[in-house]
Amino acid sequence: MHAYLDDPSSYERRVAQATNLGYFTPKASSLEGASLELEPDQAPRVFEEVLQVLKGNPSDDVLRRALEDLRAACDADYEKACVFLKEEVRGPVKVAGEVVHPLEGGVKRRGAQFAVIVLDCRLEVDGRLHACQVIEDGPNQYAARLIAQLSVHRYTPWMLAGHPMSSPYSVNFNLQYGSSRALELSTEQKLQWARLRVAWSPRSPSAWTNLAAQLAVHAPADLDYPGALERAYALSPGFWWTATEMAWQRIQAGQHAAALMTLRPVIRRSSLGEHPNPYVLETAAAAHFGLKQCTEALAEQRKAVELMPAEWPAPEKMRFQARLQDYQAACTPSAPAAP
Repeated sequence: MHAYLDDPSSYERRVAQATNLGYFTPKASSLEGASLELEPDQAPRVFEEVLQVLKGNPSDDVLRRALEDLRAACDADYEKACVFLKEEVRGPVKVAGEVVHPLEGGVKRRGAQFAVIVLDCRLEVDGRLHACQVIEDGPNQYAARLIAQLSVHRYTPWMLAGHPMSSPYSVNFNLQYGSSRALELSTEQKLQWARLRVAWSPRSPSAWTNLAAQLAVHAPADLDYPGALERAYALSPGFWWTATEMAWQRIQAGQHAAALMTLRPVIRRSSLGEHPNPYVLETAAAAHFGLKQCTEALAEQRKAVELMPAEWPAPEKMRFQARLQDYQAACTPSAPAAP
């Protein structure tokens, strides 16, 4: 997938303009994706069973299984399940608590200090965080002091159709000290930071995704890029950018069926979410086209064109429309030659 730096809403543009330590932190243990896989003809029955369960007073374990089933039904292209997820799942919101950032330590640059902390916790139905595990704590040991502060914070819990449920919850901090103004690192320094983060915290999805994204934008020919993307995808397969970029790489290698499987957890949610993602659909269209599935390729590319934000730059709109025209031309049967 290309770095669409002219599109102000693209992930690559945001990486290029991001803070020094990376733009986005995918959650290692968020409620994003299902371990269960359903065939399309199984999804309606599973969805109806979940509705019956939610009419009662399900336990926390039952609620988590119900959410997995709903995700699986949505991934199997059952639109009722996708709409239900959009309307009936409510994420947690912090309602009380402040964080005072630690003051000492860090990596210095002209008087400035930087640090990244990523924590994976459990948000219980009482609205408190428990059992926080340190995923990233480099370069100095700030995490323990932040966990102590988080222990007194209060949140609204995850809600599924009005039922509160416990859930994984990730917290991250990008910290800068020692300067009253925001300092901008050079591209080379950002890449150095990205490499340091994965060295300090090799199991951090945030660190690996940041490294892969920085390389995709600033150094796509770097020999480390394929491995960084593989690792980022393995740690966070439900994050749309990681899945889409991995699928695009597989398309380039002729692995079209594998590309579609990579996209499956994110493709339906891209077309139904508040911020539809045409790039996911465009990549799916390319995979279908590679499999000579013209009907599916045209449908996905048409949706991608329809979902393009109005503020997109004209060249990018034209590129999407030209790709649709290419598919239409390739998929239209040739008229028989005149006798």
